[in-house]
Amino acid sequence: MDNTNRMNFDMNKEKKRFLLFLVVGIVLLFITFCLSLIAGRYKMSLNQLVNAIFTSDASFDTERSVIMLLRLPRSISAILVGAALSVSGLIYQELFQNKLVSPDLLGVSSGAGFGAALAIILGASMLYVGLIAFVFGLLTVALTLGIAKLFSKNTALILLLSGVVVSGFMSSALSMVKFFADQETTLAQITFWLMGSFEYAKMEDLKLLFPLIFIGTTTLVVLRNRINVIALGREDAKASGVSYDVYKYILIVISTLLTAISISFYGVISWIGLVIPHIVRLAVGRQTQFTIPITIVFGGIFMLLADIICRAFTASEIPISAITGLIGTPIFIAILFLKKQVVKLDD
Repeated sequence: MDNTNRMNFDMNKEKKRFLLFLVVGIVLLFITFCLSLIAGRYKMSLNQLVNAIFTSDASFDTERSVIMLLRLPRSISAILVGAALSVSGLIYQELFQNKLVSPDLLGVSSGAGFGAALAIILGASMLYVGLIAFVFGLLTVALTLGIAKLFSKNTALILLLSGVVVSGFMSSALSMVKFFADQETTLAQITFWLMGSFEYAKMEDLKLLFPLIFIGTTTLVVLRNRINVIALGREDAKASGVSYDVYKYILIVISTLLTAISISFYGVISWIGLVIPHIVRLAVGRQTQFTIPITIVFGGIFMLLADIICRAFTASEIPISAITGLIGTPIFIAILFLKKQVVKLDD
């Protein structure tokens, strides 16, 4: 088999694998979504769920209210945020050719956390807390990009190091805000916000959250073939006729906006943007034309499962980052072990 035929064979194999995982992922997402509507401190059966949604029987008014006012908005929010953070992590990892980076690489999470803490200590309402968190997240990334521009060689490594520096500064500023916060009231609010939660998700949130995340993720899906070229580096991108700098900043802006909007609504959520891209690459390979759609679907599934655990097994709400960390850590270790085995087999 010559090289051309081998490449075509490998591509067809990857396409079949992609379609398989896409179909399986969509089915799992639907099942998890239904489970999310049933699971919680208020017990509900599948029959009650069906009757509450598809009938007008007054005897199911309580279930209908629980679903429509509480579980439906938080389930949709979890899918959207899971998709946004996962695909942002994938883009950052491909852009910087570093599989250990996550969506907060350029400081968006630390900046948003500082903004939210500052708003809480000043007594702002939750609406303004989210807005200020969003603005500070974007300003922090802008500062990172500005610092990187000061260097004559604005490489991916310089940008990464600038992000580390700015993130460290914003984390220190956050620590100062927490130090001056009231120990019995505002400090607890800041701490809980920083760990993330979908507890207060409302349908009103989705009027802004859904279009922004839909537009962002759809744009990345449209650009998925170009992302492969950008990931090869500046010289290879130029050789392929692709403007490296233009697309690099477009991808950074979209990924940052997706991360910032997610954080501003539901707080800082860790691990998902790091773990899901690795899982997807093990499943369907490195081609972003395949990994981006699968990452969006599996990110939604992962976040839904984490949210179910947060509210279904304890009397009070568990912060979402606590669960994503507990789940994400062993998964990541398992991924590293599997990749080690793959390397040994290739050798």
